[in-house]
Amino acid sequence: ALFALVVFAVIVTACATAPTTVPPPPPTTAITQPSRPIEFVISTAPGGGSDIYARKMQGIIEKLKLSPQPYLPVNKDGGSGAVAFQYVFEKKGDMHFVMITLNSFFTTIILQSSTLQFKVTDFSPIANLAFDPFFLWVQGDSPWKTAQDFIAAAKADSLTVAGTGSKQEDEVLFTLVQTKAGTKPFKFVPQSGGGAVAAALAGGQVQATVNNPSEAISFYQANPPKAKPLCTFSSVSPAAGPYKGLATCKSQGLDVGIEYFITRSVVAAPGLTPAQIAFHVDVFKKVFDSQDWKDFADLSVLDLKFLSGTEFGKFLEEYNQLHINVMKQAGWIQ
Repeated sequence: ALFALVVFAVIVTACATAPTTVPPPPPTTAITQPSRPIEFVISTAPGGGSDIYARKMQGIIEKLKLSPQPYLPVNKDGGSGAVAFQYVFEKKGDMHFVMITLNSFFTTIILQSSTLQFKVTDFSPIANLAFDPFFLWVQGDSPWKTAQDFIAAAKADSLTVAGTGSKQEDEVLFTLVQTKAGTKPFKFVPQSGGGAVAAALAGGQVQATVNNPSEAISFYQANPPKAKPLCTFSSVSPAAGPYKGLATCKSQGLDVGIEYFITRSVVAAPGLTPAQIAFHVDVFKKVFDSQDWKDFADLSVLDLKFLSGTEFGKFLEEYNQLHINVMKQAGWIQ
Protein backbone atom coordinates (compact mmCIF):
# COMPACT_ATOMS: atom_id res chain seq x y z
CA ALA A 1 0.00 0.00 0.00
CA LEU A 2 1.27 3.44 -0.98
CA PHE A 3 0.47 5.31 2.17
CA ALA A 4 1.52 5.71 5.80
CA LEU A 5 -0.83 4.42 8.44
CA VAL A 6 -0.88 6.04 11.85
CA VAL A 7 -0.77 3.17 14.30
CA PHE A 8 -1.42 3.42 18.01
CA ALA A 9 -0.07 0.35 19.81
CA VAL A 10 -0.83 -0.50 23.43
CA ILE A 11 1.11 -3.42 24.76
CA VAL A 12 -0.31 -5.05 27.85
CA THR A 13 1.71 -7.86 29.34
CA ALA A 14 0.59 -9.83 32.36
CA CYS A 15 2.17 -12.71 34.18
CA ALA A 16 0.52 -14.52 37.05
CA THR A 17 3.68 -15.86 38.62
CA ALA A 18 6.44 -13.32 38.21
CA PRO A 19 6.93 -9.70 37.16
CA THR A 20 8.06 -9.17 33.59
CA THR A 21 9.88 -6.25 32.06
CA VAL A 22 7.60 -4.70 29.45
CA PRO A 23 9.38 -3.16 26.46
CA PRO A 24 8.42 0.42 25.67
CA PRO A 25 5.80 0.87 22.93
CA PRO A 26 7.06 1.85 19.48
CA PRO A 27 7.02 5.56 18.69
CA THR A 28 3.73 6.79 17.27
CA THR A 29 2.70 9.72 15.15
CA ALA A 30 0.18 11.88 16.91
CA ILE A 31 -2.76 13.38 15.07
CA THR A 32 -3.74 16.99 15.57
CA GLN A 33 -7.48 17.58 15.34
CA PRO A 34 -8.87 20.69 13.59
CA SER A 35 -10.50 23.25 15.84
CA ARG A 36 -12.85 24.78 13.26
CA PRO A 37 -14.28 24.02 9.79
CA ILE A 38 -11.75 23.31 7.05
CA GLU A 39 -11.86 25.24 3.79
CA PHE A 40 -11.64 22.86 0.83
CA VAL A 41 -10.41 25.26 -1.85
CA ILE A 42 -11.24 24.68 -5.53
CA SER A 43 -9.20 26.58 -8.10
CA THR A 44 -11.79 26.40 -10.90
CA ALA A 45 -15.37 27.51 -11.43
CA PRO A 46 -18.38 25.35 -10.44
CA GLY A 47 -19.09 22.44 -12.78
CA GLY A 48 -15.53 21.51 -13.69
CA GLY A 49 -13.75 18.31 -12.74
CA SER A 50 -12.05 19.71 -9.65
CA ASP A 51 -15.35 21.10 -8.41
CA ILE A 52 -17.12 17.78 -9.02
CA TYR A 53 -14.44 15.74 -7.26
CA ALA A 54 -13.97 18.06 -4.28
CA ARG A 55 -17.70 18.09 -3.60
CA LYS A 56 -17.86 14.31 -3.96
CA MET A 57 -15.02 13.90 -1.45
CA GLN A 58 -16.68 16.38 0.90
CA GLY A 59 -19.96 14.49 0.63
CA ILE A 60 -18.28 11.20 1.55
CA ILE A 61 -16.51 12.83 4.51
CA GLU A 62 -19.83 14.16 5.76
CA LYS A 63 -21.81 10.97 5.09
CA LEU A 64 -19.30 8.69 6.82
CA LYS A 65 -18.52 11.19 9.59
CA LEU A 66 -14.80 11.04 8.88
CA SER A 67 -13.92 14.39 10.45
CA PRO A 68 -14.95 16.17 13.67
CA GLN A 69 -15.08 19.39 11.64
CA PRO A 70 -16.65 19.80 8.20
CA TYR A 71 -14.70 20.31 4.99
CA LEU A 72 -16.37 23.25 3.23
CA PRO A 73 -15.88 23.53 -0.57
CA VAL A 74 -14.98 27.07 -1.66
CA ASN A 75 -14.50 28.06 -5.32
CA LYS A 76 -11.68 30.57 -5.82
CA ASP A 77 -11.21 30.56 -9.56
CA GLY A 78 -9.16 33.09 -11.46
CA GLY A 79 -5.74 33.45 -13.03
CA SER A 80 -5.75 29.81 -14.22
CA GLY A 81 -5.69 28.74 -10.59
CA ALA A 82 -3.30 31.41 -9.32
CA VAL A 83 -5.95 33.01 -7.11
CA ALA A 84 -6.52 29.77 -5.20
CA PHE A 85 -2.85 28.82 -5.04
CA GLN A 86 -1.86 32.20 -3.61
CA TYR A 87 -4.75 32.07 -1.13
CA VAL A 88 -3.76 28.68 0.29
CA PHE A 89 -0.05 29.48 0.21
CA GLU A 90 -0.63 32.49 2.46
CA LYS A 91 -2.22 30.26 5.15
CA LYS A 92 1.16 28.89 6.22
CA GLY A 93 0.99 26.60 9.22
CA ASP A 94 -2.83 26.56 9.32
CA MET A 95 -4.28 23.07 8.91
CA HIS A 96 -7.75 24.47 8.18
CA PHE A 97 -7.00 25.05 4.49
CA VAL A 98 -6.66 22.26 1.93
CA MET A 99 -6.97 22.36 -1.85
CA ILE A 100 -7.83 19.93 -4.61
CA THR A 101 -5.34 20.04 -7.45
CA LEU A 102 -5.44 19.58 -11.18
CA ASN A 103 -2.61 20.02 -13.63
CA SER A 104 -2.81 23.81 -13.58
CA PHE A 105 -1.24 23.40 -10.13
CA PHE A 106 1.91 22.65 -12.11
CA THR A 107 1.49 24.70 -15.28
CA THR A 108 0.31 27.96 -13.71
CA ILE A 109 3.02 28.00 -11.07
CA ILE A 110 5.63 27.31 -13.76
CA LEU A 111 4.29 29.95 -16.15
CA GLN A 112 3.81 32.61 -13.49
CA SER A 113 7.03 31.95 -11.59
CA SER A 114 7.96 35.64 -11.73
CA THR A 115 4.87 36.64 -9.74
CA LEU A 116 4.02 33.49 -7.79
CA GLN A 117 6.86 33.19 -5.31
CA PHE A 118 6.41 29.51 -4.53
CA LYS A 119 6.70 26.01 -6.00
CA VAL A 120 4.37 23.02 -5.89
CA THR A 121 6.70 21.41 -3.38
CA ASP A 122 6.19 24.30 -0.94
CA PHE A 123 2.67 23.06 -0.17
CA SER A 124 2.07 20.31 2.37
CA PRO A 125 1.41 17.08 0.43
CA ILE A 126 -1.66 15.18 1.62
CA ALA A 127 -2.68 12.53 -0.90
CA ASN A 128 -3.44 11.58 -4.47
CA LEU A 129 -6.73 9.70 -4.84
CA ALA A 130 -6.97 9.09 -8.59
CA PHE A 131 -5.67 9.78 -12.06
CA ASP A 132 -8.34 11.17 -14.39
CA PRO A 133 -8.02 10.39 -18.11
CA PHE A 134 -8.58 12.76 -21.01
CA PHE A 135 -11.02 11.90 -23.80
CA LEU A 136 -11.07 13.46 -27.27
CA TRP A 137 -14.59 14.93 -27.56
CA VAL A 138 -16.50 16.26 -30.56
CA GLN A 139 -20.06 17.50 -31.05
CA GLY A 140 -22.78 14.88 -30.80
CA ASP A 141 -23.76 15.19 -34.46
CA SER A 142 -20.19 15.44 -35.76
CA PRO A 143 -19.42 13.26 -38.80
CA TRP A 144 -16.09 12.31 -37.20
CA LYS A 145 -16.21 8.79 -35.77
CA THR A 146 -12.56 8.04 -35.01
CA ALA A 147 -9.39 9.83 -34.02
CA GLN A 148 -8.18 9.51 -37.61
CA ASP A 149 -11.28 11.33 -38.87
CA PHE A 150 -10.45 14.14 -36.46
CA ILE A 151 -6.78 14.23 -37.45
CA ALA A 152 -7.64 14.34 -41.15
CA ALA A 153 -9.91 17.32 -40.54
CA ALA A 154 -7.28 19.01 -38.34
CA LYS A 155 -4.67 18.62 -41.07
CA ALA A 156 -6.99 20.25 -43.59
CA ASP A 157 -8.05 23.19 -41.44
CA SER A 158 -7.26 24.89 -38.13
CA LEU A 159 -10.01 23.58 -35.86
CA THR A 160 -11.49 25.61 -33.02
CA VAL A 161 -11.09 23.87 -29.67
CA ALA A 162 -11.68 24.78 -26.03
CA GLY A 163 -10.01 24.02 -22.74
CA THR A 164 -9.61 25.19 -19.17
CA GLY A 165 -7.42 28.29 -18.98
CA SER A 166 -4.61 29.30 -21.30
CA LYS A 167 -1.45 27.18 -21.62
CA GLN A 168 -2.88 24.75 -19.08
CA GLU A 169 -3.39 20.99 -19.23
CA ASP A 170 -5.96 20.99 -22.07
CA GLU A 171 -3.80 23.20 -24.28
CA VAL A 172 -0.78 21.07 -23.34
CA LEU A 173 -2.59 18.04 -24.74
CA PHE A 174 -3.75 19.79 -27.92
CA THR A 175 -0.16 20.98 -28.43
CA LEU A 176 1.04 17.39 -28.15
CA VAL A 177 -1.62 16.31 -30.68
CA GLN A 178 -0.52 19.06 -33.07
CA THR A 179 3.15 18.13 -32.71
CA LYS A 180 2.79 14.36 -32.91
CA ALA A 181 0.05 14.17 -35.56
CA GLY A 182 1.22 17.07 -37.70
CA THR A 183 -2.05 19.00 -37.66
CA LYS A 184 -2.49 22.68 -38.36
CA PRO A 185 -2.38 24.89 -35.25
CA PHE A 186 -5.57 24.69 -33.23
CA LYS A 187 -7.57 27.84 -32.49
CA PHE A 188 -7.70 27.52 -28.71
CA VAL A 189 -10.53 29.19 -26.77
CA PRO A 190 -9.84 29.28 -22.99
CA GLN A 191 -12.70 28.68 -20.56
CA SER A 192 -13.11 29.10 -16.79
CA GLY A 193 -13.39 25.38 -16.07
CA GLY A 194 -14.23 21.95 -17.43
CA GLY A 195 -17.96 22.53 -17.15
CA ALA A 196 -17.73 25.62 -19.34
CA VAL A 197 -15.52 23.72 -21.79
CA ALA A 198 -18.10 20.94 -22.16
CA ALA A 199 -20.90 23.49 -22.55
CA ALA A 200 -18.98 25.30 -25.29
CA LEU A 201 -18.71 22.05 -27.25
CA ALA A 202 -22.33 21.06 -26.69
CA GLY A 203 -23.44 24.54 -27.72
CA GLY A 204 -21.55 24.37 -31.00
CA GLN A 205 -19.10 27.15 -30.14
CA VAL A 206 -16.08 24.88 -30.68
CA GLN A 207 -15.38 21.71 -32.62
CA ALA A 208 -13.49 19.61 -30.09
CA THR A 209 -12.31 19.38 -26.48
CA VAL A 210 -10.29 17.03 -24.31
CA ASN A 211 -12.67 17.03 -21.35
CA ASN A 212 -12.39 14.48 -18.58
CA PRO A 213 -15.19 11.87 -18.59
CA SER A 214 -17.10 13.36 -15.65
CA GLU A 215 -17.19 16.86 -17.12
CA ALA A 216 -19.12 16.04 -20.30
CA ILE A 217 -21.18 13.03 -19.25
CA SER A 218 -24.48 14.93 -19.03
CA PHE A 219 -24.09 16.09 -22.64
CA TYR A 220 -23.07 12.58 -23.73
CA GLN A 221 -26.13 11.05 -22.08
CA ALA A 222 -28.55 13.67 -23.45
CA ASN A 223 -31.11 12.56 -26.01
CA PRO A 224 -29.86 13.17 -28.62
CA PRO A 225 -26.24 13.39 -27.43
CA LYS A 226 -24.74 16.88 -27.51
CA ALA A 227 -21.18 15.55 -27.25
CA LYS A 228 -19.46 12.25 -27.95
CA PRO A 229 -15.98 10.86 -27.20
CA LEU A 230 -13.91 9.53 -30.08
CA CYS A 231 -11.19 7.94 -27.95
CA THR A 232 -9.39 8.00 -24.61
CA PHE A 233 -5.81 9.18 -24.17
CA SER A 234 -5.44 6.54 -21.45
CA SER A 235 -3.39 3.44 -22.22
CA VAL A 236 -6.41 1.14 -21.76
CA SER A 237 -10.06 1.26 -22.77
CA PRO A 238 -12.64 1.74 -19.99
CA ALA A 239 -13.68 -1.69 -18.72
CA ALA A 240 -16.98 -0.61 -17.19
CA GLY A 241 -19.40 2.26 -16.89
CA PRO A 242 -20.97 4.47 -19.56
CA TYR A 243 -17.77 4.58 -21.64
CA LYS A 244 -17.09 0.84 -21.62
CA GLY A 245 -15.09 -0.24 -24.65
CA LEU A 246 -14.15 3.25 -25.83
CA ALA A 247 -11.08 2.89 -28.04
CA THR A 248 -7.74 4.29 -26.98
CA CYS A 249 -6.46 7.14 -29.11
CA LYS A 250 -3.21 5.24 -29.56
CA SER A 251 -5.05 2.24 -31.03
CA GLN A 252 -6.54 4.62 -33.61
CA GLY A 253 -3.15 6.01 -34.59
CA LEU A 254 -3.09 9.07 -32.34
CA ASP A 255 -0.13 8.64 -30.00
CA VAL A 256 0.94 11.76 -28.07
CA GLY A 257 4.02 10.00 -26.74
CA ILE A 258 3.37 10.21 -23.00
CA GLU A 259 0.86 8.96 -20.46
CA TYR A 260 -0.93 12.19 -19.60
CA PHE A 261 -3.74 12.52 -17.08
CA ILE A 262 -5.22 14.88 -14.53
CA THR A 263 -4.14 14.37 -10.94
CA ARG A 264 -6.99 14.30 -8.45
CA SER A 265 -4.90 15.16 -5.42
CA VAL A 266 -5.15 17.14 -2.21
CA VAL A 267 -2.50 19.46 -0.80
CA ALA A 268 -2.61 21.76 2.21
CA ALA A 269 -1.12 25.05 3.28
CA PRO A 270 2.68 25.10 3.63
CA GLY A 271 4.39 24.38 6.91
CA LEU A 272 2.00 21.92 8.52
CA THR A 273 3.35 19.66 11.23
CA PRO A 274 3.50 15.88 10.69
CA ALA A 275 0.60 15.52 13.13
CA GLN A 276 -1.54 18.00 11.18
CA ILE A 277 -0.72 16.30 7.88
CA ALA A 278 -1.51 12.91 9.43
CA PHE A 279 -5.06 14.04 10.22
CA HIS A 280 -5.80 14.93 6.61
CA VAL A 281 -4.07 11.82 5.23
CA ASP A 282 -6.22 9.65 7.50
CA VAL A 283 -9.42 11.36 6.36
CA PHE A 284 -8.67 11.09 2.65
CA LYS A 285 -7.44 7.49 2.93
CA LYS A 286 -10.84 6.64 4.38
CA VAL A 287 -12.50 8.49 1.49
CA PHE A 288 -10.37 6.48 -0.93
CA ASP A 289 -11.29 3.19 0.76
CA SER A 290 -15.04 3.91 0.77
CA GLN A 291 -17.47 2.11 -1.51
CA ASP A 292 -18.92 5.47 -2.50
CA TRP A 293 -15.56 6.53 -3.95
CA LYS A 294 -15.11 3.22 -5.77
CA ASP A 295 -18.59 3.49 -7.32
CA PHE A 296 -17.91 7.09 -8.34
CA ALA A 297 -14.58 6.05 -9.84
CA ASP A 298 -16.29 3.43 -12.01
CA LEU A 299 -18.78 6.00 -13.30
CA SER A 300 -16.06 8.57 -13.96
CA VAL A 301 -13.50 6.10 -15.40
CA LEU A 302 -10.92 7.04 -12.78
CA ASP A 303 -7.66 5.15 -12.33
CA LEU A 304 -7.60 4.76 -8.55
CA LYS A 305 -4.17 5.37 -7.08
CA PHE A 306 -3.52 6.38 -3.48
CA LEU A 307 -0.24 8.15 -2.77
CA SER A 308 0.78 9.93 0.40
CA GLY A 309 3.89 10.83 2.35
CA THR A 310 7.26 10.84 0.61
CA GLU A 311 5.90 8.84 -2.32
CA PHE A 312 3.31 11.53 -3.07
CA GLY A 313 5.95 14.22 -2.63
CA LYS A 314 8.19 12.44 -5.13
CA PHE A 315 5.32 12.16 -7.59
CA LEU A 316 4.68 15.92 -7.36
CA GLU A 317 8.33 16.61 -8.17
CA GLU A 318 8.37 14.22 -11.14
CA TYR A 319 5.07 15.40 -12.64
CA ASN A 320 6.19 19.00 -12.22
CA GLN A 321 9.34 18.20 -14.22
CA LEU A 322 7.26 16.52 -16.93
CA HIS A 323 5.28 19.74 -17.36
CA ILE A 324 8.46 21.81 -17.49
CA ASN A 325 9.76 19.58 -20.29
CA VAL A 326 6.53 19.70 -22.32
CA MET A 327 6.18 23.47 -21.90
CA LYS A 328 9.76 24.03 -23.04
CA GLN A 329 9.09 21.94 -26.13
CA ALA A 330 6.01 24.05 -26.85
CA GLY A 331 8.07 27.23 -26.53
CA TRP A 332 6.00 28.57 -23.62
CA ILE A 333 8.98 28.84 -21.28
CA GLN A 334 12.73 29.09 -21.72
